[in-house]
Amino acid sequence: MIPRHFLPVRSGGNAARPHAQPSLPLLAFLLALPFLLAVMLLPRTATATETAPDSILLAANATGSSPVRTDAPLRVFILDQPPWSYLHEGQPQGAAVDVARAVLRRLGRNVEFVVTPFNRGLSLVRQGKLDAALAVYRTPEREQFLHYTTVPLYDEDILLMVHPDDRALANDTSGTARDAILYGDKPVAVALGYSYGPTLDAIFARKGLIRTSSFYSAQEGVQALLRHEVAAVPGTEPTLRALLHRIAPGSTPVLLRPPYDYVSAYMAFAPTDENALLAADFDATLGRMRASGEYARILAEADRILHAHQGQ
Repeated sequence: MIPRHFLPVRSGGNAARPHAQPSLPLLAFLLALPFLLAVMLLPRTATATETAPDSILLAANATGSSPVRTDAPLRVFILDQPPWSYLHEGQPQGAAVDVARAVLRRLGRNVEFVVTPFNRGLSLVRQGKLDAALAVYRTPEREQFLHYTTVPLYDEDILLMVHPDDRALANDTSGTARDAILYGDKPVAVALGYSYGPTLDAIFARKGLIRTSSFYSAQEGVQALLRHEVAAVPGTEPTLRALLHRIAPGSTPVLLRPPYDYVSAYMAFAPTDENALLAADFDATLGRMRASGEYARILAEADRILHAHQGQ
């Protein structure tokens, strides 16, 4: 048996036992213990990257802001504007919807898409009752109350679409046929609150210059065109094609050229300081997705899904 060694004890029942001196490694551990305990008690918010591991820190580093994790979903209003945004069996679909969802997921944010008429949706964003508007053009008036992103969701030409029976008009690309329709006796269908780019916006703003007929949505304008109630519908080629296919499958659109403008559509957030930072983070992440090719892949998959829906 190995003998046990005891420290010497002084005589007397209340005499104190001398203390052993701690070793150097033990002393270092004792000195570091308060710091280790403080680290272990830090809040769990730092683990937000567990749900968005590949981008929340990238976005924060790009803008110098701190990543903020919240379980409250961003409420974003969208238009019925295929192929960019639309509902299929009650679910939001479309290329712009998929891009925005992917960006916000990388930023650790959930999103809820709400379909409303344009004027109502923009008013709700302005009042702070909705958090953002998806795919809106930049105008001086809207810049007064929206935090726009600077990286566009997509870019398109603004054209006029006439009735599918007016095929002969498509052969004139000089602008003569286009302007004859625009300034003719029959009204042009416009959706309430829409911007159609700086050129057409300026023309529509001139009282008495041309005749217009207002509708709540682009689809209503296309329906009026097919009933021969209006002469033309302005818009972008992908959207006009998709709406015509939805209403009158098999019809071939007649689009008049040259285009009036080439415009970009952006994400636009409600006017808060937090949303200003979120818009900057959105830009940083979307820019990386464009550069990596992920953006193009999302658009290609959204196009495949749209064609699958149209085939049903």
